[in-house]
Parts: sequence; structure tokens; C-alpha cells
Amino acid sequence: MNIIPISKDTHREWSYVGLTNYAHTQKDSVAPIIMAEIGRVVNTNPIVFLENSDSDETVGLYSLQSLSPELNLMINDKGQWLGDYIPARYRSLPFVLASDTTGKIGDDKLLCFVDNFNCIAEKFDRESTKIFNDKGDMSDDMKRVFKFLQAIDQNENQTKIALASIKKAGVLHDWTLSLKLKDGERKMTGLKKINMEKLKELSGKDLQELNKSGGLDICFASHFSLNSLENLKKLIIARSDSAETKKETSETKSLRDVTLEKQKKAKKEEMDTLVKDLLLDDEI
Repeated sequence: MNIIPISKDTHREWSYVGLTNYAHTQKDSVAPIIMAEIGRVVNTNPIVFLENSDSDETVGLYSLQSLSPELNLMINDKGQWLGDYIPARYRSLPFVLASDTTGKIGDDKLLCFVDNFNCIAEKFDRESTKIFNDKGDMSDDMKRVFKFLQAIDQNENQTKIALASIKKAGVLHDWTLSLKLKDGERKMTGLKKINMEKLKELSGKDLQELNKSGGLDICFASHFSLNSLENLKKLIIARSDSAETKKETSETKSLRDVTLEKQKKAKKEEMDTLVKDLLLDDEI
């Protein structure tokens, strides 16, 4: 991804539009989430843990979006979101906060945008939102975006502390998901979930430390969120059956039937775009 810092000198007259789809997430079988989101995700997707790739043996918190690697069941073939909740890091795009590699501004992070999405430009042929106002200050809409990004960043630090306490408590164990479909068996490996028996065996002191960090809330949320596995199973089975049905009926449908279906689908997608053409909502 090409990440560009926003500059008043360069981008004073520029504006932005929201993402029209989430097609870039089509291979995201998991999405990173933060502690502030668990109250929303617990009812929509399983909350799981993965070991980070760095050398400090930390773990990350994720929303499970598939039962098959490199497949996101939460979007359709046009990239429109199907679920009731979109993770904050998706909604914040094309904007991100990034560290200053030059070290000129200390630990503060720069407001940047991902150029690959083509959501920020000097001119648009449709309605857009200004980054800066007439006085050269950040516009009210842009301030709202910046505040949202800062909230994500701040809660991410709190989430890391909570996850460290979960790791220290030793209540995580490896978890492999397996699902048999018509076209073969699908497996998801590398996941971790909470071992409830080990959690129950923790001492009062360990439980207190876990609770103080916020880790205990994550443990219970993750455990209860596993009820959402059934939703993912239905989605992947429906997608598998749909692919099989298309294969079987493609040669028998009349041209009229195909045309009518395309028209109906186009109208629905137009409404989906109108409803979901929002950069983000007020809540993480």
C-alpha cells in the first residue's frame, strides 16, 4: 500500500470520498479488531486470537470472517458488506495514522491516506468532502475522521495490554477448524481460543490482574462469540451451493431469465451502494 502523509501545502484544495466497496478485503479470512469493538463483534462473528509474526511472541485479536483461508464471507462478489458490523479499521480507510520515520515529531503519529483506493484527489466528478476549510484549517468532517483514528490508536494500546495479560495467564490454546463441503474439506489452522477450564482454574490474584487489564472481558466475549460459528457455516455452505447451482443451470436459463436477474441484481447493488457509501459511523 502506498501511504501518503496529508500536508496543508500539498492537499489544501483536495477532498475525499468514502469507499464504495470492500473488495480489497476479499481474501481477509480474519480482520484485526480492538477491545472497544468486542461488544459489537460478539454477536456477529467469532472472536479469535493469532500469534503475531514479530519475535516477542505477542498475540493479536481478530474477528473471524471465514472458515476457509483467504476468503471473506462478509462481502459479496461485488465487495458489498453483508454483515451487521464493519470492523473499525475497515471503516477508517482510506485514512490511517502512521509513525513518522524521520523522528522529527517524536511519538506523535501523522494523518495519512492510502493512495491505492483513489478516494482522495484534487478534483472529483462527484460530491466529495474537503480535507481543509477556507481558512486552511482541518475541516470539521476531517476532524471527525482524525478523532476516530486517534480513538482506534488509543484503544489499540489498551488492547495490547489486555492481550499480554491473557497470554501471561496461559489460557489460550491452539484451535483448528474443519468443514466438509461438496468440493472437499476446508481447514483453518493457526487460530487460538480461550481454554475455559484453565480460565476457571486461575487463582484469585491472576483473575484480578486479568480483570484489571480488560483481558477477562475479552476472554468471555471470545468464548460466547463462538456461537456465531454457525452463521459462518451457513454462509460458506450457501456460497458453495450457489456456485454448484450456477454451474448446473447456466446452460438451461433463457436469455430473458438471465436479463431479468441482472436487472434485479443491479437495482439491489445500487441501493447497497447508496446505503453503505459512508466513510464510517460514530461508534468504534
